[in-house]
Formats: sequence, C-alpha cells, structure tokens
Amino acid sequence: MRDGQLLRLSVLPPRSPPPTGHNEYAVFLPFLLSIAILAYLVTRMTMRPLKKLAQAAKDLGNDINHPPLALAGASEIRQAGAAFNAMQARIRQHIFQRTEMLAAITHDLQTPLTRMRLRLEKVRDEDLQQKLIGDLSAMQQMVKEGLDLARSMDATEAMQALDLDSLLDSVCADAADAGQRVVLDGRSAMAMMCRPLDIRRCLVNLLDNAVKYGQQAHVAVERVGGAARIRIRDSGPGIPADQLARVFEPFYRIETSRSRSSGGTGLGLTIARNIAEQHGATLTLANLEQGGLEVTLVIPEYYAGK
Repeated sequence: MRDGQLLRLSVLPPRSPPPTGHNEYAVFLPFLLSIAILAYLVTRMTMRPLKKLAQAAKDLGNDINHPPLALAGASEIRQAGAAFNAMQARIRQHIFQRTEMLAAITHDLQTPLTRMRLRLEKVRDEDLQQKLIGDLSAMQQMVKEGLDLARSMDATEAMQALDLDSLLDSVCADAADAGQRVVLDGRSAMAMMCRPLDIRRCLVNLLDNAVKYGQQAHVAVERVGGAARIRIRDSGPGIPADQLARVFEPFYRIETSRSRSSGGTGLGLTIARNIAEQHGATLTLANLEQGGLEVTLVIPEYYAGK
C-alpha cells in the first residue's frame, strides 16, 4: 500500500460441503471477485509510474530543465526512470555546451571585426572601401544573429507572467516608430507564463521578415480556447510550397527576394521557431491565395488569463 503496509487477502473454502441444492459456483464468487479487485489495484499501481514517465517524456520537448522524474514503482520501472533522468541530464549538458561554444565564438569575433572596420576607414580607394565595408557589415550581422541563435536555445531566463496584448502593442509600436508599416488588430485578453525577452525577440523577428520581404505587416490576434493565435500577413512573393519547411533550417535562404542581398542571413525564422518551441507554441507558414505569406503563432496559456 502507499503507506508501506502489506495487504494480505485470504479466501478460504467452506469447512463443510454446501447444503443440497446450493449453487456450487457461489462458493467461488467471493474468490473471483477478490482476484479481480486485486488485479485492478495492482494494474493501477503499476500504470501510475508509467504514466508519469510518459508525461515526463512529453514535457521534455518543452522544458529541458524540467525537474528529474521521481523514481517509484517496480524495479524495472525505476530503472527506466533512472535511465530517462540520465538521458535528460546528458541532453541538457549537450545543449548547454553547444550554446556556450556558439556564444563564445560569436562574442569573440566582435572584437576583430570592429578592428577591421576601423582599419577599412583608412582605405583610400572609395569603391573598394565601400565593398569591403559592405562585406564586413554582412559578417557582423551574421555574428549578431549567430549570438541570437545561441541565446534562443538558452532556457535559463526565468518564467514570468506577462500580458500578451501589452507586449504586442509595444512591439508593433516600436516597429511603427522605426518606419515600418505595421498594423495590429484584435485582442487576446490573455496573460501567460513566458520568458519576456525571448518572446519579444520571436515577435520582432517575424515582423522584420514580413516588412523586409513583404513591405508591410498586418498583425491579427485572437483568443482560441486556451491559446492565443497571432497571424502576421505580408504582401511579398511568398515561399514555394516545397520550401515552407526548409526555411526553418539555419542559414537557409530562398534565392529570390529572400536572399543575402536583401539583408537576410537565414536565421530569423530558426530563432523564432526555437523560442516558440521552448514555450510550447507552434509556428507555421502558409501562402495566401491573394498573394503574400501568413505566419501563424499559437501560444498556449500557461497562466490564468484576465
């Protein structure tokens, strides 16, 4: 039992034969009923740790820093739980080392790139100077987005309660102040548990992509059940259907308007998807019939909304 006590069930046959005319099967009915109840209890006690293990495996994709699974149940189930905890620890360590390495590389590259930019100012050939400065600016942008990519895989920022509508208002207002054509419609009336800086970076990347390749961004937000659905539409050329999934790959660019010449490095959507997945959100792309691209971000409600 849960308190550690043992449950012992004894079903004994009658000491004397049943009276004439009595149903002999009725003698075994208590025994069969007891066996059924005992089998049900044992099954429940066995399945409870398995359900916890399955839920922990499901939560692992959303939060790699989830507390280790408490070991309980039969010895085989405890061994499976211990193996799962060890696997989670190894994955967490691997992600931490990769993130630290990428962050260190991109950070250390900032200093030599800055020195190169200062030295390029002394180049007398103006045409060559502008070409070199353009290449250097592209390298600095890649380094910056590489650092953003490393940060998007880092889940050390504490979760906080945040009003989603206020965040959207702030992000869209900042974009409009920067001269971008951004329109916001709708309200979610939802508060959520999230990492504020990460969610802001995700939304900023999506808006920048829409404005960069579609000249404008129409943001529509609504509450659907227990989640907020944010749709960002642009008026650009869209993305070929066979490449809708590949654009989430790091450094992948489509060789049309979405190329390096337009300022893209191929990391914006990768960073946005990493952040979305860490918050249990989904990020999808779809081409509009009238032209343009629609990005849909569905954010679940982890905190009691207003």
